Amino acid sequence: MASLCYYQGGNWTDFDFDKEARKPKIKVTHATPQLVKFTLTDTDVSVANAVRRIILAEVPSIAIEIVNMEENDTVLFDEFLAHRMGLLPLSSHGVGDIPPDDGFVEFKDCGCFDGCSRCTREFRIDVSNTEDKVKTITHFDIEQEHPLSKKYERQDWPQYKQVRCCPFRDPTLDEEADRRENGIIIAKMKRDQSLKMICHARKGIPKYHAKWMPVATALYQYEPEITLNREMVDSLSLDDKIDFIESCPRKVFEFDIEDKVQIARYKDCIFCDECVTKGKLLGKKDMCTVKMDQNMFHFTVEAVTDNGPRNVIDVVRAAMRILDYKLSEFLRDAYGDEIQDYLPREPPQQSGTAAPLDDGNGTP
Repeated sequence: MASLCYYQGGNWTDFDFDKEARKPKIKVTHATPQLVKFTLTDTDVSVANAVRRIILAEVPSIAIEIVNMEENDTVLFDEFLAHRMGLLPLSSHGVGDIPPDDGFVEFKDCGCFDGCSRCTREFRIDVSNTEDKVKTITHFDIEQEHPLSKKYERQDWPQYKQVRCCPFRDPTLDEEADRRENGIIIAKMKRDQSLKMICHARKGIPKYHAKWMPVATALYQYEPEITLNREMVDSLSLDDKIDFIESCPRKVFEFDIEDKVQIARYKDCIFCDECVTKGKLLGKKDMCTVKMDQNMFHFTVEAVTDNGPRNVIDVVRAAMRILDYKLSEFLRDAYGDEIQDYLPREPPQQSGTAAPLDDGNGTP
């Protein structure tokens, strides 16, 4: 990330980049496959927003792109069903983030005619209802190992890299309960109705379509700087103190044991300025001030499902790799700096630690 640190800056910043290069820092505060929280410091909003926009628009995943409808007796139109199929989450742990990665390539960049193992994964649905009751078709009815789809498989990949529909089956539930609680509904059929289709899933980025979105949420918040004029606050009556505390919708303030107003949960502040307005209404204009620390950004990134499309830790790492790759390409085109190396997809293994294994749910 040296290129990110050295070539940034401008007149709108408060940092003199002619004397010292900026060195952004990231501190991870929470990291699970479903949720990642980290703090970005020593930089400005341009870099923070770049990271957020890359997570939301440029981290690739796999989604159904082509639907060949062979038979459809349901009440839904073919186009409606095709749209629903495209929005199904597919595990994309081996999709590849940047061109040097050994993953999928986009169909437009592949030299094949109608799909191959480097750019396409095939799924099939062939369901009929022979019972005199309504049958619900979910993503569990998708045939992921059909013999006619073997030509699209990557035989050299481990299980967790294979493209599968998410969420996976829950081994703690029976099939009917799992279908009812976790199955993504595609359509419903009455007796003597059937549905048959062939779907081709391909690589893409959310900038093309929202169906390639690898996360559910990616946002950041500034570090709040809340100050209280202790003399003004202590001069308030007890009723005015209660009104001031209750003016905050996020309950940032509370009483201490001596009935003094204290800042209890400053990170819950949403910069609504209700406390500042309340101070003005009480005749204490500068009693409370709320500002944003322009140098600290708290990120929150959430997964779509527990199994994918991608591990959220992997998505954040992919965003950093893509940003570094784009900056490296810019430096190469603008200044002639050759790209010497790329950020690794996986962190280096420390001595005495084993490589990550598949946990059985498709996540390393």
